[in-house]
Amino acid sequence: MFVEDQDDLTLIDPSFLSQLPVLENYLLDIGYDIKNVKRIILTHVHVDHSQAANEVKRKSGAKIYSHWIEARYLGQNPPYLGPPSTQETVKKLEKIGVSMGALIKEYGSLDFEPIGVDEQVSNGDMIGSLKVIHTPGHTPGHISLYYEKDELLLGADSIYKHVFGAEGMYISAPQVSIDPVTAIVSAQRLSKVNFDKLLMAHQDSPLLEGAREAVETLVAESIQKLKR
Repeated sequence: MFVEDQDDLTLIDPSFLSQLPVLENYLLDIGYDIKNVKRIILTHVHVDHSQAANEVKRKSGAKIYSHWIEARYLGQNPPYLGPPSTQETVKKLEKIGVSMGALIKEYGSLDFEPIGVDEQVSNGDMIGSLKVIHTPGHTPGHISLYYEKDELLLGADSIYKHVFGAEGMYISAPQVSIDPVTAIVSAQRLSKVNFDKLLMAHQDSPLLEGAREAVETLVAESIQKLKR
């Protein structure tokens, strides 16, 4: 996703390297060039969010930003060993009828080279017009981003909606989260932010109104499940 900041762009989670031509064509369609990207924000280490970051930086000269905790894992020092494992990924994909072979054919290798983070951020910092909200649980240094001007929350992988064979909204699940209980606490933190629209990395459609109330309800339901 891109956010316009005056005459330049902030790119959030550039995804797989194989998708970079799609990204560049989209930029041309909206009147920009890859060189207009001045900031690359990585919400977390997982390959589907970060793999193309180094190549976008090489093409644009942009700086890479991440939470200071996640920066260590992005640099593979130490390597990130949290879920999902390859085996868990294969099982999840097979459950919805997608083979690992088909995924690799579509997106290429699932490996990525170490990523050097230029600017390490903490909760409450600003990256251009976006406020950083530390939302650990999915990964230790996972962040969400808040665009106050539009009351828009960019939740990355803190919350999912109608994907991977699951119905409705749900907080990042144990199969893909290093600490699913902390993920619920992070969602609770998000529910206190003054937002009306919510964009998630994995969703069937964004929530364009009443999003904060929906997250409040989701958090309450998730806490009740923990108590059972």
